[in-house]
Amino acid sequence: MRREIPRCQLQGTLPRGLIIDARSESEYAQDHIPGAINLPTLNDAERIEVGTLYKQVSPFQARIRGSVLAARNIAQHIETSLSDLPQGSEMWVYCWRGGQRSGSLALVLNEIGFKPRLINGGYKHWRSEVMKGLDREIARLNWRVLSGPTGSGKTRWLNRLKEAGQSVVDLEGLGGHRGSLLGDVNGGQPSQRKFESCLYHQLCDLPDDQPVWVESESANLGRLTIPAPLMEKIHSASRVEIQCSVEQRTEFLLQDYPHWIEKPQALIKQLERLRARHSNAVVDQWIHWIEAQEFTPLVHDLLERHYDPTYRHGMRRLNQTQVRYLAVDPTHPTLDPLLSIT
Repeated sequence: MRREIPRCQLQGTLPRGLIIDARSESEYAQDHIPGAINLPTLNDAERIEVGTLYKQVSPFQARIRGSVLAARNIAQHIETSLSDLPQGSEMWVYCWRGGQRSGSLALVLNEIGFKPRLINGGYKHWRSEVMKGLDREIARLNWRVLSGPTGSGKTRWLNRLKEAGQSVVDLEGLGGHRGSLLGDVNGGQPSQRKFESCLYHQLCDLPDDQPVWVESESANLGRLTIPAPLMEKIHSASRVEIQCSVEQRTEFLLQDYPHWIEKPQALIKQLERLRARHSNAVVDQWIHWIEAQEFTPLVHDLLERHYDPTYRHGMRRLNQTQVRYLAVDPTHPTLDPLLSIT
C-alpha cells in the first residue's frame, strides 16, 4: 500500500532540514524559500516545450511529453544531488502552487523510502505569508533614520554602527544599488520578490528593544521599490542628519566610486540621461571633464547642480521635528560622535 505524502502549510517561518524547490531555474533565481536547493522537475526550456504542445496539439500529448521529461529529470536528481541521502531522510518539497511538479518528485522520493513533505500552496503561499510578515515586522520595530546629502558616507556610517552592535538594515546592500543615477553595484540587483524576502528574513532576526538604523531613501532603489510601510517609517521616524562640506563629499565620492573613473564611457552614457533635466551646455561640460579626466570639478558640479537639489526636495518628506545634526568628515569616519547620540 502506498504511503500518503504528508502536507504542511507554512506560516511564514522557515522549515528545518532539506528544502527542495522543484520549479524551473529561472523561477528559483527570481526568488525561493531561503536555504532551498533547486531540483527542477521541468527546466525552463522543457516548460516552454510542454506549454507549446498543450496549446498547439493537445493537453494529452503535453502530459505525455511532460511525464517523460519529468521522469528523466527526477532520475538524474536521485542519481546525483540525492544519491548520498540515507533512508528515511526528511525533506520539504514545493513548486509554484504545490501541485504536479512537486507532487511528482515527492511521489518518487516517498516510494524510495525518503520522507518528503509537500508545502501546501507551494511558493505562492509562502510568498503571501512573507508579505504579511513583512508588514508585521516593519510595524514591530523602532526605526531611526540616518540622513545626509550624497557623499556624506551614510552607508559607511551604517556599517560602523553595525560593527558596534547596533541593529542596522542596509537597504542599498540588500538591493544591490546605491540609490542614485550612478548607484549600480557590480553584480546587479535582485528581483523585487527576492529583495522583499531577504528584507523580511533580516527583520525577523532584529530585536525590538533597541532602535533599528536605516538610511533615508527614496521610494525607488534602482529598479526596486521599497515597501510602502517602510517608506512611511522612514518619513516619520526620528533621525540623525549627517553634515559635511561639499569639498569633503567630493573627496569621499572620488574614493568610493572608482569604477566610474575606470569606465569613462559608461559614466558618459549614464550622464547623457540627464539631458532632460539639465541644459545641453551643462551636460557637455560634464562630458568634457570626463574626457579630460578632471573628475574633481565634475563631482563637485554634479553635487551642487544635481544631487543636492534632489536631496533637498526629498528632505521635505522626512521628520523635521525629531532631528539631530552631526558634523563629520566622511573621509575619516569615527564612530564616537554618532554613538554619543544613539
